[in-house]
Amino acid sequence: MAIIITYDIPTKHLEFKNLMFQLGYKDQINDSTCKVLYFPNTTLFHPSKNAITAREEARTTALRLKTNLERCVATEWSDWAAICGEPFK
Repeated sequence: MAIIITYDIPTKHLEFKNLMFQLGYKDQINDSTCKVLYFPNTTLFHPSKNAITAREEARTTALRLKTNLERCVATEWSDWAAICGEPFK
């Protein structure tokens, strides 16, 4: 199943995302509704992990970077509506 995860960390945002990308997470997906759906800055998508795994990988990644995972919610990606957004600059 696909999931999304959203999180807050106080520092090392780019490093965190890059490590999560290495685990297969994405900050955008191709979609017929949006062509490309760009997720909010602290939200990532994974096509095949479950919510518990995503939360634990976020926790492990934050520990590895010595930053605090202040908030984190992971959930199944199913029925959704979005504003497609634009690439981050």
